Amino acid sequence: MELFKKMVETLSVSGNEEALADLIEREVASYADEITRDVMGNLIVRKKSANPSAKKFMLSAHMDEIGMMVTYAEETGYLRFANVGGLRPVFLIGQPVLFKNGVRGTVMYETKVEPKDLKLDSLYIDIGAESREEALSMVSVGDVCAPAGTVFNIGAHRFAGKSLDNKISCYVLIRALQKLKETVYDAYFVFSTQEELGLRGATTAAYAIDPDFGIAIDVTGVGDMPNMAAPNDVKLGKGAAVKVRDSSVICSRQMVSFLRDCAKEAEIPFQMEVLLYGGTDAGVIHLTRDGVVTGGISVPARNIHSPVETADWRDVEACIDLVVEALGKEIS
Repeated sequence: MELFKKMVETLSVSGNEEALADLIEREVASYADEITRDVMGNLIVRKKSANPSAKKFMLSAHMDEIGMMVTYAEETGYLRFANVGGLRPVFLIGQPVLFKNGVRGTVMYETKVEPKDLKLDSLYIDIGAESREEALSMVSVGDVCAPAGTVFNIGAHRFAGKSLDNKISCYVLIRALQKLKETVYDAYFVFSTQEELGLRGATTAAYAIDPDFGIAIDVTGVGDMPNMAAPNDVKLGKGAAVKVRDSSVICSRQMVSFLRDCAKEAEIPFQMEVLLYGGTDAGVIHLTRDGVVTGGISVPARNIHSPVETADWRDVEACIDLVVEALGKEIS
């Protein structure tokens, strides 16, 4: 929990993931055969197989979180902003925010606008400045911030907080790498950038690695919440979600069967994920060069893209175990 708490509290708005990459690199350095970073800022951690002719397996979890970018400072010192990723006004109102340079502020809305009519351009950030000049001495146009917060346990097995999407999957990859004794593949653990803006980091990483197989590790929406617009069969506490499809990919049937068989043989709790919306790094991995056999392992989560995303530690452990199990078996 302590490592994950540090990850959540480390700001990593899309395009500004370097501090989180530094933290992850320190954590995995002693378990890696090779660590590189590319132009996009992807952190690529390689774990070699004892077999020099082993096929390449790319596992990708994105480091970036959604946030805000300053676009303008008003004469009164209030800041206007643009979204970086999929923000919703309802989740921002009244939220404390943290800038990359440590400046803190709060988000509020223009009270002349009815709450039901709120859009992002009705919101502003108050950093305590009394003028435009003071505001711009504290932050600059183009600076990013995100909701300030941490993560905390709720109930016997669950936890909640900001940016579980997708720091919890980065945590899964870290723990899997630490737990992995040996791999039958030349394994590339990719902590990717700018997923929230269109799967950008994974696009270049996959092209450079040119993998034979790929898995995206991400969160997925659940179907066990009241009056959902798009319910599905995934539930908290029922195990790792093996992705069948989302808006970005129809997963390779070969990979889906492989992951399902791995889970069954190792008695790892799992469930099947058919997501009607959203996308993951799998969406670009499977289209790389002449195509990659690709799937997904997902951590079930409630309230995605809110400051109180919620997941279950039992599902997290199942995802870690499934990654390790998959890297120890040949795909036939």
